[in-house]
Amino acid sequence: MRSVKFIAAGAALVFASVSVSGAGASAGANRALTVYSVATGLQYINTADDRARGKINNPLGSVADKLAPKSAGSGNGPFAGDVAIYALNLYNSAALKQRAGSAVYTCYFNYDRHAFCQAYYTLTAGSTLVASGPIDFNATGFTIVVTGGTKKYLGVRGEASVGAAARHSQRIDFELLG
Repeated sequence: MRSVKFIAAGAALVFASVSVSGAGASAGANRALTVYSVATGLQYINTADDRARGKINNPLGSVADKLAPKSAGSGNGPFAGDVAIYALNLYNSAALKQRAGSAVYTCYFNYDRHAFCQAYYTLTAGSTLVASGPIDFNATGFTIVVTGGTKKYLGVRGEASVGAAARHSQRIDFELLG
């Protein structure tokens, strides 16, 4: 009976300390960071040959042909399965004079110019932020989820909101917790 009380008291103490430290970390730990990006490169992986090969080497036969999705739009890509890798330079301000780092987006397309993208922002101070989420390439902006980082941003979470800015750049507003 005594050991049960000891375990219960210990569990309550651990729960209380986790609750207090978690509340302290959330309150006042919000950070905002704004950078501007300019695209510097694009590598596009067109999977049209895989689509054609799949129609010929299909173990499900003609039944699967009936299930194949119809192409939406004008027939211009990207199509489902295509991959695009974007390289970006990051800057501290809209003047685009002082470099703040670089970024890479890897986007996996599905239908109607929608993609799931993974973003890696490497800042000149040596820290990295990692984000991912769906992006509609028909829209002028998007918001993705920050899932972590390194060094100064180790263990952060939050979001990155990206929108058009002057001089063919994009403004990236990070709202970070942790």
